[in-house]
Amino acid sequence: MKILFLSALYPPQTRGGGELSTHYIAQGLRQIGHEVQVVTTGARNGAYEVEGVPVRVLAANLTAKPLLERRHSRKMAKILAREINSGKKYDVVHAHDFRSALALAELNLPNALVTTRDYAQICGSPNNLLADGRECPGCTSIKNVLQNRNVVEAPFLRKPFRVWQYRYNIGYRLKAFRKFKQQVFISHAQLAEIKKIQDLSQTQTTVIYNPVPPAYLNNAIQLPVGRTILFVGTIESYKGVGLLLEAFKQISRQYNDINLKIVGEGAGKEGYQNWVEKNGLQYRVTFVGRVPWDHMGRIYDEAAIVVAPHIWVEPFGRTVAEAMARGKIVISANIGGPAEIIQPFKTGVLFERGSVEDLILSIGEVLEMNEFDKREISRAAREWVANNLNIEKIAREYEEVYKNYLC
Repeated sequence: MKILFLSALYPPQTRGGGELSTHYIAQGLRQIGHEVQVVTTGARNGAYEVEGVPVRVLAANLTAKPLLERRHSRKMAKILAREINSGKKYDVVHAHDFRSALALAELNLPNALVTTRDYAQICGSPNNLLADGRECPGCTSIKNVLQNRNVVEAPFLRKPFRVWQYRYNIGYRLKAFRKFKQQVFISHAQLAEIKKIQDLSQTQTTVIYNPVPPAYLNNAIQLPVGRTILFVGTIESYKGVGLLLEAFKQISRQYNDINLKIVGEGAGKEGYQNWVEKNGLQYRVTFVGRVPWDHMGRIYDEAAIVVAPHIWVEPFGRTVAEAMARGKIVISANIGGPAEIIQPFKTGVLFERGSVEDLILSIGEVLEMNEFDKREISRAAREWVANNLNIEKIAREYEEVYKNYLC
């Protein structure tokens, strides 16, 4: 098959979880015999190749956050149409992010589909949360929009623009995504959340997890030095960073040999750094900042425990899967994608979402665990990822979707 991938961002310029997943899927499909072309956007037209995957850059801005999304999407659609109608006759045109999907929806192609990676089609903010931590019931009322976490946390002068963006555009987003007759979701939990608001009765839905790169599975497991607890991700409240810091503050009084490493960037970083200093934890909590993707394997290897304390319904949880692939014991909130891939005390540990007390208990249980049980969880976690999240298996699942969808 000739397959066209649309992705507003793509490696090596950006290596976020969505972009990496898109790249690994493209690699896998090429490895099993399909012709895959990736189209992304940038300041000027161009072309390059990433690990065997050809990439075309179109002079457009799919990453913009316009006040009038419909107008912008139609403009982007005209640019994409020139590539799609270039004579290559693609069997499948597949959008892998929210903005690309909006533009693709404007073209009304019978062979178009989308992989949904967040909650932007149903909510103004992709984390789908209200300011009090509850799931957003939909940005279809001004009351809900005003309570949206991204609106409440926005600077004063930016609030009116976010209210307008969310309230005005959500109806367009819902309508645009209804045009896709096939949507792929990255966890059953994500699909369930979106179905609460989006009408999917006329849509074929499939759940396909994200793949993990071969290097994480092929390289030998490295035993950690010391007892470092690791967090990797966006440093914002919905990721549960505050929850983890409070749990660490309490449990560190009992264990003098543990430390916490926080890897990533985010709007909440400075506030959390101030909290750490105020509580006298600056010598035991390290903020590393952003780490290049090709160095992340080493970061995982240095950790004894990886914690995913997310408050939101995490759509998948790439850091959870990557840590499991490196044989780490992962402690995760019992919600979202991670709760689907972790079997409690077999391939990891789950704690009650939002509960500092339960997180403390879970960390303590792992710290006190004997070496045999640790090795068994490490082995089982890696084995599960190797069997279920390898690139070829995920590519075969997408291949099956394409065949069923096109028939």
